[in-house]
Amino acid sequence: MHRLVFTAVIAVLSFSSVCGQTQRNEKDPVDSTATRIFPLPIFFYTPETGVAGGAAALLIYRDLGIPRASSITGDVIYTEKKQIIVELSGDQYFSRGRYRLLSDVLYQKYPNKFFGIGNSTTSVHEEDFTPKTFVLKATFYANMVSQFNVGPIIRYESTTMSEVDPAKLIATGTITGSSGGVSSGLGFVANWDSRDNTFAAYSGSFYQMTALFYQKTFGSDYVYSDVQLDLRKFFEVCPGHVVALQAGGEFMGGEVPFQNLTRFGGQNLMRGYFDGRYRDKQGVTVQAEYRLPVWWRFGLVGFAGVAQVADRISHLGLGRFWFAGGAGVRFAWNPEERVNIRLDYGIGNNSDGIYITVTEAF
Repeated sequence: MHRLVFTAVIAVLSFSSVCGQTQRNEKDPVDSTATRIFPLPIFFYTPETGVAGGAAALLIYRDLGIPRASSITGDVIYTEKKQIIVELSGDQYFSRGRYRLLSDVLYQKYPNKFFGIGNSTTSVHEEDFTPKTFVLKATFYANMVSQFNVGPIIRYESTTMSEVDPAKLIATGTITGSSGGVSSGLGFVANWDSRDNTFAAYSGSFYQMTALFYQKTFGSDYVYSDVQLDLRKFFEVCPGHVVALQAGGEFMGGEVPFQNLTRFGGQNLMRGYFDGRYRDKQGVTVQAEYRLPVWWRFGLVGFAGVAQVADRISHLGLGRFWFAGGAGVRFAWNPEERVNIRLDYGIGNNSDGIYITVTEAF
């Protein structure tokens, strides 16, 4: 079934004009202060979850004079693999857009798979484990000048290992984080954000550095550092046709719980790989998308990317990259705010996956 979906999308892409006549909505929504709530049923399949279902609600509002909308999203999900996910997240602007608060509260019981640590692990080492995790994260941005923003970030994570395979590696206790525990960190975020829209940008840039430091004085069971880079650029090559580029890296040091090691895969980063198929202390990723309108509220996307992980920065190399690619369909749930429902099909190395969610991958 996955191959048929991919083939159908590629066929439609082949017959679409490179720069068609479909025009995007040019209506300026800045003067709108209406509060809108979008109830969304959730039904999807991914390699990590199997068939999954649930419900979500997206609340969008804007204060007069603020060019970007604020949003609050809540969802409850239950999956074929008996995973439970409950999440509430917010993206809110204050003082005419000078301040921004990103917040996230998450609880999940998530039967998962672990393949070992490193860029060359094999499926022979695959094992099941079930963590129960509570995460609280908040970032407060202040706009300093132009599109430059900076502010503090806090992150708290508590993990309990509910089930492990007694015959496998996690049960031996030799891997950092195998018994669960608390990771509690403070840090800062700095970014340059000139995107014309945070849900689905047509133009602009987003360059961000995040640094988090986990210390016992903050209540953490583990001491480590985590520096992340996220670089994005968007070009509208013709009306409604967008090239989106993203490069990222995560560099960690210290005693990092295996659950928090940098990794790739899943619905946003290297679609086509199981989320966490490869993980380690250092990681880099580059991916690109071409987004084009087709008819009415429907659009198509083609994407590709490369990624790798390593234990040391010096061990990253050109010959160590894993490749992924695929295509997807978009439906503009709210064209004015560019809130899209997306269905993507990605292919990795001997793996693939279908992903259905709201908003773009990046």
